Amino acid sequence: MDRQIVYPGQIPLETDLLNTNKYAMIALAKMTAAMLGTATVVNGLGCVPTGPASLQVVVNPGEIYGLANIDATAYSSLPADTTHSILKQGISLDPVTLSCPAPATAGQSVNYLIQAAYQDSDTGLITLPYYNASNPTQAWSGPGGSGAQQATARKGVVSIQVKAGVAATTSTQTTPAPDAGYSGLWVVTVANGQTTITSASIAQAPNAPILPADLLHAIQQNALTTAVDTGTANAYAVSYSPPITALTDGMVLWFKAKTANNSASTLNVNGLGAQPMVGGAHSALQGGEIVAGGKAQVVWRADISSFVLLECTGGALQVAPATQPQHAVQLTQASGIVGSARNAQMLVAAASSTATFTADELIVESALGGARYCLAGVNQTINLATTGAGGMDGGTPPANGYVGIYEIYNPTTNSRALLGRDATSVLLPDVYGGANMPAGYTASALVAVWPTDGAGKLVSASMIGRRVLIPTTGVLSSSAQQASLTPLSLAGAVPKNARHVRGWLSALCNTVGTAQNMSLSSAASALGSAYFGAAASLAGVSTIGMVEIDIVVPQTVYYTAQTTGGIATFSISVMAYDF
Repeated sequence: MDRQIVYPGQIPLETDLLNTNKYAMIALAKMTAAMLGTATVVNGLGCVPTGPASLQVVVNPGEIYGLANIDATAYSSLPADTTHSILKQGISLDPVTLSCPAPATAGQSVNYLIQAAYQDSDTGLITLPYYNASNPTQAWSGPGGSGAQQATARKGVVSIQVKAGVAATTSTQTTPAPDAGYSGLWVVTVANGQTTITSASIAQAPNAPILPADLLHAIQQNALTTAVDTGTANAYAVSYSPPITALTDGMVLWFKAKTANNSASTLNVNGLGAQPMVGGAHSALQGGEIVAGGKAQVVWRADISSFVLLECTGGALQVAPATQPQHAVQLTQASGIVGSARNAQMLVAAASSTATFTADELIVESALGGARYCLAGVNQTINLATTGAGGMDGGTPPANGYVGIYEIYNPTTNSRALLGRDATSVLLPDVYGGANMPAGYTASALVAVWPTDGAGKLVSASMIGRRVLIPTTGVLSSSAQQASLTPLSLAGAVPKNARHVRGWLSALCNTVGTAQNMSLSSAASALGSAYFGAAASLAGVSTIGMVEIDIVVPQTVYYTAQTTGGIATFSISVMAYDF
């Protein structure tokens, strides 16, 4: 800080006092700039309706900080200094009332811009006494006895103005731009026929350089980097005050989200342009990371030109793949496969529209590779005579067909239910893929595929794990010999979802001493063949063998059947299937 030097016995000069004021002003300006920067900043100057309300507004006291010449004009005996600029403080100690009349045309509105700027103002004009060398006892009135008035103070003031926009059809009117040297602070909207201005008509102007509170409390409240989102889902927009004019590496910002995201998202800060917002793994957001009303924190990474979402209260958190034992894992790294269960069971003792599925644990998912949940103590009942959660997903159950049964889950309410779907002619996915999932249920797993009778009821059967034990059902009874593998439909015994079948092969011959053999295969190429044969049979005696085989083509296996003599009756029956 510069200081004026005065010596003992020296004749004091007016420049001694003038320079003292000037040096103090520069020192305060530099210290203020160190805290606030050099861009225009406003503290206070809030805009409120008059009381009682009228078509006027009041701008409350406050200060504006802005760059200006040290002195644009001579400061008494000190010359003007337009070479250097400093951050000056303009003060408004009293409220300022401004008029905002309504437009005269029906259906129109007008936007008024309240703008402010720093100004030097020479005030306190009076006629000063001057030393009269020719008659020291009689002072001159004004310099040289001229009687001229002179300013006695150079004040830093706030110039506050209202600038009217062009009236236009309501909702199409625009706000005028600030005049050169001015900053827009507030926008007042007035419609035709309006007689009073309320707080609802007053809004802070975009990018207004207004401190949200005094600097100490703004820092304490994190108010300088906290804002409210005004954008849309996946396209977030925030404005901080004072405005952020450039994104810098490592900048951390908070905002309150207006809407939840459901896919990749962007963030636009103070109109600087929409920038990608990625998760902690530096991958695009997928949905659910931001929730409506959640407080989101982001950091700008210049090297990837993206905001990284550090967290959003109530939202999911994206993490990088775990590589060490104590790392957080991604969902796709979590153990468990959709539909896998511990002690899953279901029993239908007699044909019925209802059944109860139980399991100690069950894995359900929102989609393959999606959100995964492990449910404990599963115990739900389905009634095919109803629709919605606990019944069919739509329509009536099929007659003499198959019903797929899903365990469905609502993670928000922890609600669980069973949901049936016609599986007669379709291969059902492991996660429900129909169009009738009850509201709020987002995860599911296929837990049973069950035959129905002619009345659309579940047939008498039992299930342990993913094996369904059904009444023995014949799928072949023929005397025709088949030397090569021949397709055999199992549609009357197993659903399209069946992946493994268990049953019986038998041959009954009318001739003594002949031999019969049969084989069953998963494919025409003899994959997974199971062989059954008997020699030197007695006439009229059936030979039987149990087989298990995988199903490659839905509801189809391949077989051979031969005898060395006489007439043989070949039979195949199904007693269980796995899905």
